[in-house]
Amino acid sequence: MTVWVDASAGASGDMLLGALVAAGVPLEPIRAAIDAVAPEPVTLRPETVDRNGFAATRCHVEIADSVHHRAWRDISTLLGAADLDDEVRRLATAAFERLAVAEARVHGADPLDVSFHEVGALDAIADVVGVCAGFVWLGGDVCVSPVAVGSGSVTGAHGQMPVPPPAVAELLRGCRRSPVRAAPSPVRRPEPRSSPRSPPPGGPSLRWPST
Repeated sequence: MTVWVDASAGASGDMLLGALVAAGVPLEPIRAAIDAVAPEPVTLRPETVDRNGFAATRCHVEIADSVHHRAWRDISTLLGAADLDDEVRRLATAAFERLAVAEARVHGADPLDVSFHEVGALDAIADVVGVCAGFVWLGGDVCVSPVAVGSGSVTGAHGQMPVPPPAVAELLRGCRRSPVRAAPSPVRRPEPRSSPRSPPPGGPSLRWPST
């Protein structure tokens, strides 16, 4: 089976979770993987929404208010100790490791000591682990369309930054077979929590699958 991800309108954690649920992935394996890793309670709430006259699925990730930020070292420990399917653990670890390396390059730090801000928050951990669990449940090869990266600026933990933010641009650098394109608002820009799950350099072709 081929899993086609249309990222022509951008990508974010809740968009990917919603798409997986709409594609038939049960909530239970996603919820079980998140609960195995998350140090605090996380609630998933899928909702059918209307987008320009089309039915779509949005998956809300609900957590208690928290300002706790975690480093890659902390998240690696959580993933290593969790009761996870081996493939889900491998994919989630690879995603966070790619992000840690990218963040380290743009901040001039050691990857193990990189402090994730938005991405170290509980909802971001749930996004990454949940999406990895969903793809493992579906199985098959994953192909991704050219990714719309947005344009303009955004305000984050480091103040105002260009879109795509430096860490996202670093993640996408060198992905010759993973093209990106600029797009005006209101396209959802790729978030650091979703970009690490894009194919790495030399990954699968992103043409529309023939089968």
